[in-house]
Amino acid sequence: MSSWIIIAVLLAIIGGFTYLQWSAKHHTNDRRPPPGPRGLPILGHLHMLGLLPHRNLHCLAKKYGPIMQLRFGVVPVVVVSSPQAAELFLKTHDLVFASRPNLMVAQYLNYGRKGLAFAEYGSYWRNLRKLCTLELLSNLKIDSFKAMRREEVATMIRSFKDAAKNRAVVDLSANVGSLVEDMAHRMLFGHSRDEGFDFIPVVHEVLRLVGAFNLADYIPYVGALDLQVRFL
Repeated sequence: MSSWIIIAVLLAIIGGFTYLQWSAKHHTNDRRPPPGPRGLPILGHLHMLGLLPHRNLHCLAKKYGPIMQLRFGVVPVVVVSSPQAAELFLKTHDLVFASRPNLMVAQYLNYGRKGLAFAEYGSYWRNLRKLCTLELLSNLKIDSFKAMRREEVATMIRSFKDAAKNRAVVDLSANVGSLVEDMAHRMLFGHSRDEGFDFIPVVHEVLRLVGAFNLADYIPYVGALDLQVRFL
């Protein structure tokens, strides 16, 4: 119990200093920020998300407008909820907002944000995208796997014919998903899933970790305490 009290005191101290720094920076900025609700000193507006964040954000947007500012921990967040405002962020000023957020999971699973998904927008990201476009996703590379794709589709159709003869029920979604996984596995590793390890569970685990709540992403000063493992 004493350890939890110490951690709570540390969080309160760190949160207080963090809020004072953010408040001072916020008030010294001459530009007027978008409207938004008042948040808590440490959590900001995290408590307002609830179990259905999209619905709660929709309710807040009705009150504060299509462009509003929230604060997740100490991280300022701009929420856009109209097609006209989204066009400004995603098309007119897309280069300003092109980078992904700097998340802890990207540092550990993406080699320090060196992958295409989480790398900061710049010359490195543009060269990486060019490499993927010319070497991995070119028409010549895709056409080289045409015979393999025909083989996998033919195998799936034969399984459908066998199921029809036996009057068995076929889950079309599951079969198409398995077809895509088999083709991707052969394109990446050169053999089917039956001949090697199945990487799909690894992908699912990575997606789970990317979407998991991490306290250090919103209050970076507590990252050294490694408290985020309690939320995975």
